[in-house]
Amino acid sequence: MKRLIFVGAGNISQAIIDGLINSGYNKKNISYIDRNQSNSLKLQKQQIKKYSVENAKISDIFILAVKPKDALQAYAEICSFVNKPKVVSLVAGLKSKKYLSQFSNVELIRVMPNTSSRFNKGITAIYNISASSSTQKKVALLFKKVGMILDIQKESHMDDFTGLVGSGPAYFFYLLKVYEKRIMKISNGDLKEKNLIMSNLLDGVSKSISSGDTTEELIKAVASKKGTTEAGIKSFKNSQLLKSFDKGIAAAIKRSKEISSEF
Repeated sequence: MKRLIFVGAGNISQAIIDGLINSGYNKKNISYIDRNQSNSLKLQKQQIKKYSVENAKISDIFILAVKPKDALQAYAEICSFVNKPKVVSLVAGLKSKKYLSQFSNVELIRVMPNTSSRFNKGITAIYNISASSSTQKKVALLFKKVGMILDIQKESHMDDFTGLVGSGPAYFFYLLKVYEKRIMKISNGDLKEKNLIMSNLLDGVSKSISSGDTTEELIKAVASKKGTTEAGIKSFKNSQLLKSFDKGIAAAIKRSKEISSEF
């Protein structure tokens, strides 16, 4: 197993680390760099150790997972640790030319996972910039441990993936706020029961999608003429719910494209 160093130990790093440990990855081969005390405490409870620069190896894989405004400084620090480092950037929006204009003697891969990696149900886009085929394969195998991967052929498609899938879980959580409020009423305020109802509902939806039917076919299987489901769908259409949802995704993609010009 290769040593993984998470540079930035926030939510996405913790989700990936949880998924890796769930898959059997040896936590002794995982370390981190983060000045945030809260993040450090969470990882220390999992017996994940801080990275020691003095023990840096050329085979180490650095997972760059900081905010865009901090990315180039963190990248410069990584490049000072070892010669031709292996860097996997999880930073949204920041294009490869920004990194390579600072240091080009690097094996660089851009990756965009999502937080479902925590449950080994993640979807991760991978775009190889300057890494060897060997390093690319190792990174692909790494992210396969926490879900499925998608090889991206054009860097511009990373923005689309970021806004659509990287941010995707939060969109569904946002929509579920309506369900949460109404289900709490019928479950008499029982939080555990509410979570179980929502979880089972989504599990059923997931299995229905896996059946291979189109979304339109799946809707028709539930909605009978002049029934309750049809009334709900009709209301959604009248309020242009799908159009609003699509606008939200477009806004996220647009924001991803803007980030690179800001830093």
